[in-house]
Amino acid sequence: MSQDFMDPEIFADFIIEAKEHLETIEPNLLELEKEPGNISLLNEIFRPMHSLKGASGFLGLNKINVLAHKAENIMDELRKGDMSVTAEIMDVILSATDALRQMIDNLETEGGEGEVATESIIHTLDALLAGDPAPAPTVLEAPAQKAAVEEASPAVEGISVDSVALEMEEGTPYALTAFGEGHLRDFIEEAREMTESLSSGLLELEKNPLEPGELVNDIFRYFHNLKGNSGIIGFNELNSITHEAETLLNRARKGELAVTQGLIDLLLFVVDIIESLVAKVDPATGTVIPLVITDAVTVLQRAVNEGVIAAPVRGRQEAAAPAPVADTAPEPEVAGEGESGLDAEDIELFLSTTSQQNGAIELAMSELEKDGSQRDYIDVLFRSLTTVQNSCGYMGFEAVKVHAGRTAGLVDNARNSDLDFSLMLPILSQEIEIMFDMLGEELDKLGIDKSRMTSAPVAVGAVVPPKAEAAAPAPKPAPQQEKKPEPKPEPKPEPKPQPKPAAPAAPKPAAPAPKPAAAQPKPAAPVAKPGPAKPAAPASPPSNQPAQGADQSKGKSSSTIRVDHEKLDHLMNLIGELIINRNRYTMLARHLESGQDVDVADVAQNLTETTYAMARISDDLQDTIMKVRMVPVSSVFSRFPRLVRDLSRKSGKEVDLIMEGEETELDKSVVEVIGDPLVHLIRNAMDHGVEAEDVRIAAGKPAKGKVWLRAYHRGNSVAIEIEDDGKGIDPEKMREVAIRKGVITPEEAKNLDDREAMELIFAPGFSSAETITDISGRGVGMDVVRTNIKNLKGSVTISSEVGKGTRFTLSLPLTLAIIDALMVNVAGENYAIPLDAVSETTKIEARRLTDVKGRKAVTLRGEVLGIVSMAELLELPEPDEQPEVLSVVVIHDNQRRLGIVVDKLHERQEIVIKPLGEYLGDVKGISGATIMGDGSVILILDPHEIYLLATSKAM
Repeated sequence: MSQDFMDPEIFADFIIEAKEHLETIEPNLLELEKEPGNISLLNEIFRPMHSLKGASGFLGLNKINVLAHKAENIMDELRKGDMSVTAEIMDVILSATDALRQMIDNLETEGGEGEVATESIIHTLDALLAGDPAPAPTVLEAPAQKAAVEEASPAVEGISVDSVALEMEEGTPYALTAFGEGHLRDFIEEAREMTESLSSGLLELEKNPLEPGELVNDIFRYFHNLKGNSGIIGFNELNSITHEAETLLNRARKGELAVTQGLIDLLLFVVDIIESLVAKVDPATGTVIPLVITDAVTVLQRAVNEGVIAAPVRGRQEAAAPAPVADTAPEPEVAGEGESGLDAEDIELFLSTTSQQNGAIELAMSELEKDGSQRDYIDVLFRSLTTVQNSCGYMGFEAVKVHAGRTAGLVDNARNSDLDFSLMLPILSQEIEIMFDMLGEELDKLGIDKSRMTSAPVAVGAVVPPKAEAAAPAPKPAPQQEKKPEPKPEPKPEPKPQPKPAAPAAPKPAAPAPKPAAAQPKPAAPVAKPGPAKPAAPASPPSNQPAQGADQSKGKSSSTIRVDHEKLDHLMNLIGELIINRNRYTMLARHLESGQDVDVADVAQNLTETTYAMARISDDLQDTIMKVRMVPVSSVFSRFPRLVRDLSRKSGKEVDLIMEGEETELDKSVVEVIGDPLVHLIRNAMDHGVEAEDVRIAAGKPAKGKVWLRAYHRGNSVAIEIEDDGKGIDPEKMREVAIRKGVITPEEAKNLDDREAMELIFAPGFSSAETITDISGRGVGMDVVRTNIKNLKGSVTISSEVGKGTRFTLSLPLTLAIIDALMVNVAGENYAIPLDAVSETTKIEARRLTDVKGRKAVTLRGEVLGIVSMAELLELPEPDEQPEVLSVVVIHDNQRRLGIVVDKLHERQEIVIKPLGEYLGDVKGISGATIMGDGSVILILDPHEIYLLATSKAM
């Protein structure tokens, strides 16, 4: 019977019921696998399958009817005890439910069952009923994908997982079978959750390979669900690779294949590919840019059929400590560097830095030629020129340093004036060209190949606004000997990798989560999978992968949030109360308008009561909405066991990651951004903090290091700590390195206390690493960590003890929207100070102030407290006569305290934070603004910057 001759409502009801039947069947099948003798479960599966068969037969849906009938027969045999539950039977029944679901979805979207391959499944079901050995059910693949896999089969020999990763090219985009953008977004969200579960499950299995138990079944189900979901939307590549992974795991479940390190590595590699594939889906257009995964599928098929596991070697096989990057440089160049008298490691670092900044400058100039008003790119240009200036000063290239400084000065003057920046581009282009020509001449004098300075493209994530990165995808060059500890593979190389020559070091992106590579920087992070970008790429279709920095999390962030229905019920009740109060206001207004028998006292009392009720409801509403937005930090923490595991394997250091407080909740918008800074801090703890095994043993420490990741509530904020039991940070060494690299002068170094010396780690371009590894050490990233946390209105503090370890503490607001603030008045203007940063308010007699090291101070309850005038810091007019009693707000920046003198202290208020906007830009000492009840705009002070301003003025 055709749908054309049937009431559409009947078909709609059938589709709804069929989906309900399948939702009942699948979980019961998985339970049945655990309890094969459970007859009640068999009945629970048999009944919906029987109903599905009957309804489809009535509607003339023959393909659904035949497949459901065959599956029903198997279930009937199992009920009667004529057959026993085996893994093979479960596999084929699950394959049948996948096919049924796909046909029902086709029926809903296309009006027909569609071309779903059911013949092999029916054949397998018939064989089982006949008592023959069950052939393996085939995956629901498109013919083109099947052909690709079959063609690749003869070429199994010589394939390694490393070559698989490097040969995943992009295919031709095609449309997915989905009914709307929301469906695809749900698919992506579920796929990401399942890949996280797969990663954590495989890591757990790696710890207990001899007792897999339910863990293998859980991992199998995740692969199976991914296969089913991808089949529903017609995502052939994902369907194919998950099917092969599922088949491989099935052999492990049955004990035919041992759980080895190689198997874990291979499956983790598959998870990486899955994440790359999912990132290629564009929900807005309903299309996907496929990756050619033929080689990866072939490796899995070989593992299934022959038991030969080609374990990946991309950063997972090698356990030896990484050699310094300088060792990989070509021999003639190393010889030349030796003749120069300069340290080879310094040369490598210099070449890495200048090649990165060269690319950044080219990209910034290219974008500014299109639109000279882009402030972000002007800042990029200034920072890159300043970095080149400092680097040349460190190397002793004085002429180049002076020229770079003069060029940076031109950019700075132009960006701080009203001048149209596009007018500066011709002269800047000439100056930059001259600068790099001069630099090339200096390198020639030293016998260093200057092409090494300009060959590597920019690591955009370090310095370039996010939109440039997404808009400039570039193909990967011939692969070098790379190791990838990160969980996200980069799937866009050249079609055929060339033989791997020794290559010089290339710069790493200065993002919180760089992926190391021996030849070319590639933005990478655990939360997203960005494509590499070249300095001046033409406009091209943007990659689906997000960019570095703040937008990295944005790419992977979910547009949905799971909410407990009780919170929604409470919200609905509050809305009801709100409507009642609104009606009460309306009645009071009508009563006043009538002018009849108006009792002012009575009206005032009613208004007061209604206002109090409204205040209570709005507070409750705000609190409930905030709770709805709260998500546990476990959603971020869950990715780090995999990261630490890979880094541990890569560096040869045995490290335990200990996570605490994963249930701590933060605003969703904060959680989505903190992933990258945490990645960078953990990488630094692994590389710079935890020592090598022999060093730890010599120091009397356990051979295995520890890294703690903990979260907890602290007042109205959340603290996240990253702590290691490594060698700690030596303040004296930090001063020496900072002087040597030109970050500070020797005179400035003398004035730094130990805490300030340790905070030099956040200076741009600073690195105390003795060798550059592909994990860290290039001096890029920590400044980005602080910037990202500052953008969240948070702060970063360091606590370290030499020989004992280091602890970084991130202090983050619970929400970015509403904060408690103390209102103050300075020079006739009102300002807001975040209450979290206020230790106390007090009154101090002016005569008690004394001079200490060039600034005012007072002894307050035994503590020497620095005092500074807010009017002086903000360059506001000060009163002609100083009052005898000063109003002082004591603020704290981390563990440091400062007293700021204000004219008046007002009340505490809850305020809504508003950004200053691009027009005002970054104003020192100001973090944002808020709008008061009378419509006036109040600026919000930044306690951290206020402290820095006070310190700099004192010095």
